[in-house]
Amino acid sequence: MRDLVREFIKEEGMVLPSSFVVEIYSQILRFAGGFAGLIQAGSRKAGESAGRVFREKYMEHVDVSELPELLSLFFREAGFGTLNVSLEGNILRLEVIDSPLLSVRGKVESALKPLQGAVEGFVSEMLGRKVSSKIKDRTIEVKI
Repeated sequence: MRDLVREFIKEEGMVLPSSFVVEIYSQILRFAGGFAGLIQAGSRKAGESAGRVFREKYMEHVDVSELPELLSLFFREAGFGTLNVSLEGNILRLEVIDSPLLSVRGKVESALKPLQGAVEGFVSEMLGRKVSSKIKDRTIEVKI
């Protein structure tokens, strides 16, 4: 699976310095303030797009049990951080161990909104149904 994720990121990804991404996001949050949900919605659309392309090119069907490894690999290989991902019943738990986005000024919950949205969109596309999520401390919980 690691090779599939690496190939996808190489073919479809864009490499940007993490300091660049953090600075852009910091500025957006500074002006958006309480509208961090808009950032989550935009990230959800981006996650849906990535999930659709990945599914069409590399992995037509994904078993729910494969999602923890897949999500962990995606975030690490894309440079968005290190996650501990577990599946507990119908809840995917993504504990954010480290992420450049955590260095963004403000609340941890606001800093994780882009990751939350991207995960919702990606998982929705991979499973073929909408999912919802919430943030608790540094953990994103996705109800699948």
